[in-house]
Amino acid sequence: MKYRTAVISTEFMENRVKEAILPFEERCTFTAFYYKQSSEIPEIYKSIEDKYDGFIVNGIISRALLRAACPDTKKPIETFHVDMLAYYQELFRLMTLTPDLKAERLYADFMMGKNIREAVENDTLDAEGDNFCNMVAHMSLEELKALRYKMVEDVRKKWEAEQIDQVITRLSTAAEDFKEMGIPCHFVYPGIPYMRDVVNRLLMTIEMDKMKESMPAVINITGDRGGQNRDELEELAMQTAILQFSKENDCDFMLQRHASVYEVYTSAGVVDRITEKYSVCMLKKYLERKTGARVCIGYGLGRDTTRARLEAMNANQESMMHPQGASYAIDENENLIGPLVTGSCMILSTTPSQKYAKMAKETGISALTLQKICTVAQKQEEGTVTAQLLADSLGVTVRAASKYLQKMVAADAAQVVGTKQRKTRGRPEQIIRIPD
Repeated sequence: MKYRTAVISTEFMENRVKEAILPFEERCTFTAFYYKQSSEIPEIYKSIEDKYDGFIVNGIISRALLRAACPDTKKPIETFHVDMLAYYQELFRLMTLTPDLKAERLYADFMMGKNIREAVENDTLDAEGDNFCNMVAHMSLEELKALRYKMVEDVRKKWEAEQIDQVITRLSTAAEDFKEMGIPCHFVYPGIPYMRDVVNRLLMTIEMDKMKESMPAVINITGDRGGQNRDELEELAMQTAILQFSKENDCDFMLQRHASVYEVYTSAGVVDRITEKYSVCMLKKYLERKTGARVCIGYGLGRDTTRARLEAMNANQESMMHPQGASYAIDENENLIGPLVTGSCMILSTTPSQKYAKMAKETGISALTLQKICTVAQKQEEGTVTAQLLADSLGVTVRAASKYLQKMVAADAAQVVGTKQRKTRGRPEQIIRIPD
């Protein structure tokens, strides 16, 4: 089956894009979506995101604008960017064809009105290009939307003041503006070989994503009623609820039951979808609502089903140890992901580094728990935590959190840097810094 790629661009780039994609038309279908103003890009993307496997946008400004407006894009996105080599080639062409053209009277968009001759003489032209890219990357959404108009207005004023003779730009929407205003403009096209590299890179990413989606995954589900034995009717209710969830959410589930443990064989793509990219657990909420039982769920991914099954069992053990029974996942790289609760998820390696292995030996705390503690600390401004903060983040008691921290302090893996008055009466709690 052919991949589907959407190219979000201007009509100005139409012929160039058609030439670039020619070698790939047997592997992929390309559909062009044109915009008049860059502010239209996010809405175009949102309206077609689910219909295409990948996207190509025209230029770094368009990509930055899309990233700012849609930070949680689900699909791979590449950019037809114009590098400095293309600028140099266009400048060389201009100087050759127009010998009397003065560099100081040429307006280049990435220079934003600065003197090109001075940049060439001082060997800072590349740096100016890097500065422009960096500036665009850190602009707000509103600043990005206004950039074209700011540039066009700057050019118009300089043209009317007879300070410039020509413009060189990679912004296709601005190029059309200059054309309408009668200002001589040279548009810098990205090179065809470069554009084909971009397309090839996108198709490789799509292929890898598709392979990941079809990777074996196993879901390990256990449930209980506060320690009471579950009868056969309750087990049947759990089984029915799992199958109902599968049907309602269009999931490809193959269910097996071993005593009171349910194993669901599926794919990584399904797990990615029902956990909303490992941020929540729709399945847990559904099963607890349908059965009234406390449900623990572990998701496992692996290169083969045997590995995925083992990782699902290990992830379920983490879920069972969590006070609220929050779900966990272990991916194909043996990373523990969880708890799958909005705003609380951490990604930890189940294979401890030398740093955590050494710290575990010195503190008597498991390497995995130490990773969790350090991850919580790293999310704080100065790397400091209290027992209460740690307890809330890890879902453990304040007493257990305090015990962890005191062991780390005793082993010089953390330092007490102050105290903080509790909201309730009692002794102030210690503020503890955990170095990176």
